Amino acid sequence: MKSKTVFDGQRYVITAIFVASIFVNLLVLTAPLYMLQLFSRVISSGSMSTLAALSIGAAIALVFFFITEAIRQKLVGRLGTRLEARLGPSILTAMLSGRIPAQLRSSEPLRDLQEVRSFVTSPVFIALLDAPWSVLFVGLIFLFNFWLGIVAVVGLSILFALGVISEVTGRKPEKDATETAVKTNANVAEMMQNAEVIHAMGKTNAHVERWTLNSFSALVFNTVVTDRVALMGSLAKFVRMALQISILAAGVILVVRGELSPGLMIAASILLGRAAAPIEQSITGWRALLKARQAVQRLNTLLAAVHKEDERMELPEPSGRIEVDGATVVLPGRQDPLLLDINLKLEPGMSLGLIGPSGAGKTTLARSLVGLQPLARGYVRVDDAALTDWPAEQIGQYMGFLPQRVELFEGTVAENIALMDLNAKPSDIVAAAKLAEVHDLILTLPGGYNSNVGPRGEFLSAGQRQRIGLARAFFGNRRLIVLDEPNANLDPEGEEALARAIEKSTAAGSVVVVVTHRLNVLRRVSHAVYLEQGRVRRFGPAKEVMNAVAQPLPQEQAEDPKITVLQKRNANDATQDVQGAAGEVG
Repeated sequence: MKSKTVFDGQRYVITAIFVASIFVNLLVLTAPLYMLQLFSRVISSGSMSTLAALSIGAAIALVFFFITEAIRQKLVGRLGTRLEARLGPSILTAMLSGRIPAQLRSSEPLRDLQEVRSFVTSPVFIALLDAPWSVLFVGLIFLFNFWLGIVAVVGLSILFALGVISEVTGRKPEKDATETAVKTNANVAEMMQNAEVIHAMGKTNAHVERWTLNSFSALVFNTVVTDRVALMGSLAKFVRMALQISILAAGVILVVRGELSPGLMIAASILLGRAAAPIEQSITGWRALLKARQAVQRLNTLLAAVHKEDERMELPEPSGRIEVDGATVVLPGRQDPLLLDINLKLEPGMSLGLIGPSGAGKTTLARSLVGLQPLARGYVRVDDAALTDWPAEQIGQYMGFLPQRVELFEGTVAENIALMDLNAKPSDIVAAAKLAEVHDLILTLPGGYNSNVGPRGEFLSAGQRQRIGLARAFFGNRRLIVLDEPNANLDPEGEEALARAIEKSTAAGSVVVVVTHRLNVLRRVSHAVYLEQGRVRRFGPAKEVMNAVAQPLPQEQAEDPKITVLQKRNANDATQDVQGAAGEVG
């Protein structure tokens, strides 16, 4: 099946714009024809009735010109609106689901869409629609006089050559300017996310200086592009004015020789001005044209990826059986994998604790289980079907996820638990809150479930945000629930509530995976995985894994990389917590 492109579904609007352009450009001939008739009929005969008739006819033609031009402008505006309305949801879906192709990760697809819409509604787009009609106008000039046609062709050829030079020489600087601008904007967004830390630790000036250095290259590229636009635009205006002077001079010579009438000379000058106008405007607006073309190319690549995802067939409702088969994660620019040949099997009702030292790959594995981290090799399977074979919207209904950093949306507590789903049932929201044992806490807030959490949940404490995020992970019919450090900001009471919630979820048949080192949670899971340097060192019942981690293995076992824990590992809090947990369970 053919993949989607930016202008798919807009055929009728584009056809209507083209038809309107035909009438607009034909009615443009009103002025030169009127001028020609004045010189050939009115001036020679002195007939006022002829003048009146010609003037009435010209007025009627101008009214039709006004109507068709207005229709064309409205159609162009509708085209821009339709593009954004049709493509916006698909592009935002791709951004939220992480399906942006690797070569477009640094781009801003929604800004690209706005760039295309702005170009479509700009005068440059209209000029491109009118440019092909320059051939008709030049042909009419040839009918008037061969030598006037030659002057017109030479002048328009020079203008066209300027356009080609602008395109060829400006493509690279414009691309560099766009890329550096995107990087600079990303730098600003990064600083704003960490503004409090920067300000509190007195590093504002350092970051402003860093941004200044990063933005300098963007300023240089933009200056180069702006200078080129100014130069080419000025040259285009110079050539167009020189061209009109040249055709008038040539016309006067022909009139003096008796080879041309004054009316034809004036008409030729008007036609040439109309033929040159869209070419000149295209040269002046070539930067907008380049930006729009690059944006269309990026959007077509993105839409192709989205279309491939949309073709996936829905599968039966999963039971929740999870299998990780040879999962390997390698990031661009890094030689060592974050995860290497991970193999796990989890049946419905099982719970798994992911443990290991910092940088072992626990969070990467957790993100891979819910499809947020693409695999370089291997699969994550749900009911024997690879996660990449499930439609994202379908499988997402059965997955709950709590990231390390919990951020809420500006809205009510209820809206955040339902992830802003307008069709969510209040009973399901309350059920999720009760499962996470956060119902009573919510009722103590001003407004209860209708309490506004503020931008990113800043009206709540870190612990409150985490517990509401936990309720969000449990909301709905979840078969796999992945919790990354869910107790990082919880007090002992909150930890105990979390442990009970895990037990209730597994009792209901869900698979729960928890990244944690805390005793209160580790002793409630059925199985555990010890990760080190991106590899599974131990996997089995929680008690056995924690005892093995707490006790150094014999040398003959330590030589087997599949089952051992490296004896020479750094002493850290994670190991101490696991040892304590093993002692408690034992």
